[in-house]
Amino acid sequence: AAGAGAPQPADEADVVPVDNLRGGGTRLVRRGSILYLQAHGDYVRIVADEGRFLLRARLGDLERRWEPFGFVRVHRAYLVNLRRAVELRPQLNGTAALAFADGHEVPISRRQVGELRRRLRL
Repeated sequence: AAGAGAPQPADEADVVPVDNLRGGGTRLVRRGSILYLQAHGDYVRIVADEGRFLLRARLGDLERRWEPFGFVRVHRAYLVNLRRAVELRPQLNGTAALAFADGHEVPISRRQVGELRRRLRL
């Protein structure tokens, strides 16, 4: 088949293993269920349909690895799943916010607003 062997973005079944800090074990979070990631010290806070989780990782590393899955850096502290965003809301100061169906809202830095508009063809 054409393109056989080429890396392909995984489907909704693709999971991210997250250590369960409370009870031990590993939680498997579907990447497609993730709304956004937020830098949180030495960790990244994952906000997903099934809850919030901490992953020991750097946001910059995840930005590079997860770009093929639709994740985009919109602020120094946020990486969003554009496939889950429902509205781009301009703010008075030249920044914007990206809204999700569940009511979560993520700030978009002034520097990233133009790039995001181009990416969304707005």
